[in-house]
Amino acid sequence: LPTDSCFYARGIITDTTGGTYKVGNLFVKLNLDGEVEYQKKLATAEKSYEAWLGDLAPTADGGFVDACLAKDSTFKGTIIRYNNVGDTLFTSEFLHPYYPDEYFMFVAGLMATPDNEYFFLSGIDGDTSDSYNGDIYLLKFDSTGALLENYIYEGSPTEVPRSMLLEPDGGVIVGAKSSNTGQVWQDYYSRAHVFKISSPGEIEWEYFTPANQLFDMARDMVRAPDGGLVIASGKGIEHDVNISTSILQWHPYLFKLNAAHELEWGREFRGARHAQGTSAVKVVSALDGSGYVATGRIIEDYSIGVEVGGSWIFKASPEGDSLWARYYSFFDDILSFPHPWDLKATSDGGYVIVGETRPRPPDSPQLLRAWMMKVDEHGCLIPGCHLLDGVEETDISQAELAIYPNPARDFLNFQLRGTALPKGAQFRIVDITGKTMKAFKAGNLADTYVVSVGSWPGGVYFLQYLMDEKVLRSKKFIKH
Repeated sequence: LPTDSCFYARGIITDTTGGTYKVGNLFVKLNLDGEVEYQKKLATAEKSYEAWLGDLAPTADGGFVDACLAKDSTFKGTIIRYNNVGDTLFTSEFLHPYYPDEYFMFVAGLMATPDNEYFFLSGIDGDTSDSYNGDIYLLKFDSTGALLENYIYEGSPTEVPRSMLLEPDGGVIVGAKSSNTGQVWQDYYSRAHVFKISSPGEIEWEYFTPANQLFDMARDMVRAPDGGLVIASGKGIEHDVNISTSILQWHPYLFKLNAAHELEWGREFRGARHAQGTSAVKVVSALDGSGYVATGRIIEDYSIGVEVGGSWIFKASPEGDSLWARYYSFFDDILSFPHPWDLKATSDGGYVIVGETRPRPPDSPQLLRAWMMKVDEHGCLIPGCHLLDGVEETDISQAELAIYPNPARDFLNFQLRGTALPKGAQFRIVDITGKTMKAFKAGNLADTYVVSVGSWPGGVYFLQYLMDEKVLRSKKFIKH
């Protein structure tokens, strides 16, 4: 949650030292340079708090409200009310509406009204038989956390919610997915589903993506100036795993509904290939009205022996034309797959992305880490990345290593500019004695590489671009 002077964030914390709690909720304040000013946790030995989805929302009195799952002997949807410095004022819990026959639920979103009433969107298992049938569960609470209203919206066979918007007339727009996933192993149908619930709780209108194509859920939504909606989703294929099993794979997809809730345009953003978990997850409006910016994961097939996953942000014009895309690959002690969870526009015209990194390969230590990335209005982590034209010819005379910041402290961000990357290209970082600190094969010319250097000793280092073990370019940087 960005402000003009700081960032507020929340996440999940776990005690791996055998302490007094297992999983808790974390509230963090960071300055504009991304440095933590303070952090506070909500955790007990008897109960875990897990805020995987939902959103940290500001309240009218200057505080915050959040949504999570509390787990003890069962699942409980939970509202957490914070004051303006992240102290927990109260929590309010609720059970599955069919408890004890059913208990599974998840958090899909939470929003606060100007009157400090809270709408909590969740998904529930709506079938007490053995078959999976997901329904949408929407609840409304007052400022003290007391339940005012609750509604169940049944799917056929499955509805999975993920996003919502509050309307000035008291209604709620819900973004979801209608599908048969979870009930079959092949021959899927999957449609994004967007609908408005009026203040009495009735469905006022609804839109489904076409039935003859595969679409992911409506993962996020923003209002357009003309009264329409721009929606983040995925468009995909059914990929055969074996003779009896298939999976759904996606490219990110943005589409716009006009004020009459009719499709105005749709734009697919293509990576190297379809993959699981690569839909657009968040979308925001550019503050200058120049379009819509979204984020998601990307999987690229490089000829480097491993599958590389990264994060990317991309922009569409108000008419749905693709304007630009920026790619980011993260390297910690080992290759890490960044998973963006949220995207916000900042007052300087840029954007901030938060999420987690998961180490690869799968048999590596499974240490999840929170990450946060601030980019400018062009999506650049390194200033000037938007001036890089597509280069198809390999011409080392034009090659340039762009580094930012220099000196570096926690992370070194760099990009190779001016030449296409031939097969076998490699990057290496060495210290002043020539000791290799990090080496990895190059992927995509358009990538911005993010390398963790926080644990390295201070001093002089050299970033090198190599081909067949021959150093073609080298650039010095300082580690503070």
